[in-house]
Amino acid sequence: MGLQKNFIYSSILTTSTYVVSLVTYPYLSRTLGVSNIGIVNFIDNLVNYFIFFSMMGIMTVGVREIAAIRNNPTELSKTFSSLFSLTAGSTLLAVTILWVAMYTVATLEPYQDLLYFGLVKLVFNLFLMEWFFIGMEEFQYITRRSLFIRTLFVISVFIFIKDASDYKILFLLMVSMVVANALVNLIYSKKFVKFSFHSKDLRLYYKPFIIMGIYVLFTNIYTTLNTVWLGFVTDTVQVGYFTTATKLHTLIIAFLTSFSNILFPRVSNLLAEGKEHEFWSKINTSFDALFLFAFPVICFLLSAGPDLLHLFVGDGYEGSYLPLRIIAPLILIIGIEQILVIQILMAMHRDNIVLRNSFIGAIAAMTLNILLTTHFGAIGSAVVWICVECIIMIASMAVIYKSYHYLFPYKRLAAYIIVYTPLLISSLVFHSQLENGYMAMFVIALLIVVYMLITELFVLKNTIARQLLRITKA
Repeated sequence: MGLQKNFIYSSILTTSTYVVSLVTYPYLSRTLGVSNIGIVNFIDNLVNYFIFFSMMGIMTVGVREIAAIRNNPTELSKTFSSLFSLTAGSTLLAVTILWVAMYTVATLEPYQDLLYFGLVKLVFNLFLMEWFFIGMEEFQYITRRSLFIRTLFVISVFIFIKDASDYKILFLLMVSMVVANALVNLIYSKKFVKFSFHSKDLRLYYKPFIIMGIYVLFTNIYTTLNTVWLGFVTDTVQVGYFTTATKLHTLIIAFLTSFSNILFPRVSNLLAEGKEHEFWSKINTSFDALFLFAFPVICFLLSAGPDLLHLFVGDGYEGSYLPLRIIAPLILIIGIEQILVIQILMAMHRDNIVLRNSFIGAIAAMTLNILLTTHFGAIGSAVVWICVECIIMIASMAVIYKSYHYLFPYKRLAAYIIVYTPLLISSLVFHSQLENGYMAMFVIALLIVVYMLITELFVLKNTIARQLLRITKA
């Protein structure tokens, strides 16, 4: 299958993930309430940590190894068997640790029934084997299978979730989705491979499996530790506030990640061909695109974000409003960070620097969570998240300047801050004057769009904005 079709199927799959959230989360948040939403998110994130541990670096190592020999059936079965055996061993260890934790950690005792479902999710994740199908470039199959099962999940949510006590059913449905995907994958994998105990020497894969796994674990410590830590040191209400506040950001940041991932092969190719001038030109274009997108969205979230959140989840989530505003700048910070890490450091094969920075972020996250989250709950978690991402961004920026003498476009960033400050002030004034929150949200959105069009085209003269205008006219 061609790259273009793979990209289309991958885009459909990514979009469907966010459509499911947009369709189900407003209903679930209103039906289950903030505390029960917090319980489900706490347990699910905890189980996901054990899944990260069980899978380690398989998504990188597995895809790379399978892709290299997918046209050799004999080697394919041997390689698959080796990699599957490796993940089976780490999964067994993860299951054992989670089982012990269920009976020894006092905080987890009230949720043992949910954790039994979590154990099922952890075990069946072994048979999910998405790394194998990605390596085989079976994107059409992955997309069709996922769309079908996600559709069943959405229908099931509206059929079976009726009141606040159904939060256990929600988690069961989430686990069932993993089980269904795993069983279908297990059956379909027999078309390509046959498991054999006569596999390759597992020592060939130990090192990359562990190294890339450490990177994944570090990354998830400073991106998702907050939710788990909140559940241990505060209560599920605070978890509900924080996960609800971050829901919109997760959707927005996912699109930024997709943009960086799309550009990654292009900039890597420019470096391979020795076209460094064009490479840095593409990087500057990426910053222009980011600034064009991030500043209007941040202005909207800082002013009308609580109204949008209320529209999304309903009453009872007022504790999410301040965390939402605190993390609004993350759209810009994480966007900058991803350009620095994905488009520059990874393209330059500076994996050791990326791993080191992830370690710094993990240590900072653990330290700040201990200092802030226990006392300030969801607000403390929001502050931790933004501080840690700033640390990663600054560390990456320093390495790039020292190694490649590339100077971050500070003047361009300063110009954007100056130009968009009056818009932010005006939006906050409108929000304070209009009593109807939804009317204020509409007026502010309209104001931001008009202001953005004028300033981007005639004041900031953003090249991406002008290109989009030409495309629209054509």
